Amino acid sequence: MPPVVEDPALDWDLRPPRRIRTALVVVVAVVVVVAIVLIVGMWRVVGAASTTPTPSPAPSSVALAQPMAYEGNGGYPIGFPHTELGAVSAAAAALEAAWTLDGEQAEQAAMLYAPPEQRKAASDGARAAVSGWRETLGLPKEGKLPEGASLRTQTIGVQWRPRAQDQVEVSVLVQVTATTGGDDNGPTYSSPYAMTLLMVWYPGVRGENQGDWVNIPDPTPPTVPQAALPGTPEFAAAGWKPLKTA
Repeated sequence: MPPVVEDPALDWDLRPPRRIRTALVVVVAVVVVVAIVLIVGMWRVVGAASTTPTPSPAPSSVALAQPMAYEGNGGYPIGFPHTELGAVSAAAAALEAAWTLDGEQAEQAAMLYAPPEQRKAASDGARAAVSGWRETLGLPKEGKLPEGASLRTQTIGVQWRPRAQDQVEVSVLVQVTATTGGDDNGPTYSSPYAMTLLMVWYPGVRGENQGDWVNIPDPTPPTVPQAALPGTPEFAAAGWKPLKTA
């Protein structure tokens, strides 16, 4: 598990689930992550935009917004629309990019989706999260991984609500699938997780007159809906909206 940083200026929880028995071929668990953010640092309202995000309807399924560009070694999507759906899409992209077994990739993603003044702290938190995931899967906490070891995070449901002007509370439901590599064949871990992120619109974060949604620590305990698989009664009861498929 990642170490707990004892600092009153920090507000973070990047801990993956408790250790699992790697002898199991597939472990399926429904776990709710009570409080998780992708970055670390003191909360503050970041910037001020001249317009209010366009309210989004509440469809039975959601097509995430397309980014304007891609950045970094992993081709991370950036430049989402200044709408509530844009905030949702940025939150999903941030989580998919940051939850990985690759420390460098996690740091790049965490910094990319954090406000400039919080990027160093975001990088530190992302590195700790990678170590935690590795430990959970019984892999070396640092250094080279066994060949074939990987972790994939895929968004399977979303829901959201506006909190203030240019602030949207986004709950993301992801399916985390991991393979430990080596002599293991197929996934050794697969589980859905639910988490809630506070997204804010930050003018100029991508350059002059180029704003985007970034993740900031939430000053209040977020509400995290129950994790459930799409198509189940629990999924609908928890308020999740599935993603539209092509």
